[in-house]
Amino acid sequence: MANTVQIKRHSSNSTDAAPGTLSSGELALNQAGKKLYIGRHNNSSVEVFHLPTLEDLTAGNGISKSAASSNSNNNAQTLAVDLTDSNIFASTSAKGIASFSSDNFDVSSGVVTIKTGGVVTAEIAADAITGAKIADDAVDSEHLAAGSIDTEHIADDQVTAAKIVDNIALPGNCSSSGNFTVGGNLTVNGTTTTVNSTTVTLDDPIFTLGGDSAPGSDDNKDRGIEFRYHTGSAAKVGFFGFDDSAGKFTFIADASNSSEVFSGSAGDVVFGAITGTSLDGATVDGGTY
Repeated sequence: MANTVQIKRHSSNSTDAAPGTLSSGELALNQAGKKLYIGRHNNSSVEVFHLPTLEDLTAGNGISKSAASSNSNNNAQTLAVDLTDSNIFASTSAKGIASFSSDNFDVSSGVVTIKTGGVVTAEIAADAITGAKIADDAVDSEHLAAGSIDTEHIADDQVTAAKIVDNIALPGNCSSSGNFTVGGNLTVNGTTTTVNSTTVTLDDPIFTLGGDSAPGSDDNKDRGIEFRYHTGSAAKVGFFGFDDSAGKFTFIADASNSSEVFSGSAGDVVFGAITGTSLDGATVDGGTY
């Protein structure tokens, strides 16, 4: 028959109590509490220590514990991370689990990205983004909302020629309250060009009217200058230039303009000496004495 070795144990199977004293290296069993104790020599005295099991583990913030088995004789425990525990959420003063608003961010396989249009201007504090925080070429027209940058949001002298790329195209209106100088050629491709200037000075001694290339057919329109004036009692429109239908230079003091074709009676003119090759339909009045 085999030998049986039994260690010290509590006399009651229903009493959960630690042994009072143990010799160094001596074991004792708390049968009701399912705990094992050992005596440890500590200099001049022997201390009684409980040898912990998994059942003695205590769950903390973000950690839950549950019995791994329903078997009362099995002390195995399951530990799990509790993501619903608010005590482990990150804050401004503590590290922890962070959550991201689905309005602004996408999270996939642990990778956080900002949604297209996820951060709107209402969520950015005034003056929070400075030029030093923006990488070169990081902001282009594709990422700017219409009307998002106006003169109020641009500091004085912050936009220089060095910051403007060549061949820049402005899709909307552009205006300037100060002087505007064009160092190169100026091309205006529009329906109407209006110059509200008191004085206009041009170096070019010749005006070219009717297009920037030779026409391929007769458009039947006159060429010249239309001007506005007031007689003292009424506003009038005058014209002087080439009458396309007559093929002659014409001056009309009270003119009507219909699709760039002028009509009206020829106006009076004053000249000094006149040199011509012919005189047609004129009345020469020598005056009286």
